Amino acid sequence: MGGSSFRGLSTQVANDELQKWQYGQIKENSPAMLSTLENYWLEGAGVNWKGSQAVNNPWSAAFISYVMKKSGAGSDFPYATAHSTYITKSIQNRKQNNSNPFKGYRTNEVKVEPGDLVCYSRAGSNAGYDTTGGYTSHCDIVVSVSGNQADSIGGNVSQSVSKTSVPLTADGKIDTARTSKPYFVVIKNEK
Repeated sequence: MGGSSFRGLSTQVANDELQKWQYGQIKENSPAMLSTLENYWLEGAGVNWKGSQAVNNPWSAAFISYVMKKSGAGSDFPYATAHSTYITKSIQNRKQNNSNPFKGYRTNEVKVEPGDLVCYSRAGSNAGYDTTGGYTSHCDIVVSVSGNQADSIGGNVSQSVSKTSVPLTADGKIDTARTSKPYFVVIKNEK
């Protein structure tokens, strides 16, 4: 599968999930979404969490893992229950310049494109590009770029699957001066 087709498929899967959650209108505690959440955990992160366990644990990394798996990332993507797992691995891939197609870059180094993951540290974690080990963070998948804005989709955003706008500079990089979110990595998707 070439880079553009995987990118297209990953953005399509994310958009399909956004539509399933009625663009953020259906919330995680809706009984109609329980099987969807359980599926994110099982198919995405390989964890068989059911019922309240599937709902009450932060499921945003399981969502991203699900989107990557459904899109055909195969063994190249480290499916996980925590964003820090695949952030750390993507940064290692970049530093080692290995053949893995998922590489993590600082936000001021690369232009954001559909199919990339944009990640930021959660309140209190102060995670940064050189942080190692487990830390609290969040990633969304970029589904479109237009002018000075990228639209991204993430899970467990306002207790749903939701779309977020990410401000961009004139050269297409995350404009950290115009966002309150502490973005620190862009995971380029070159699959």
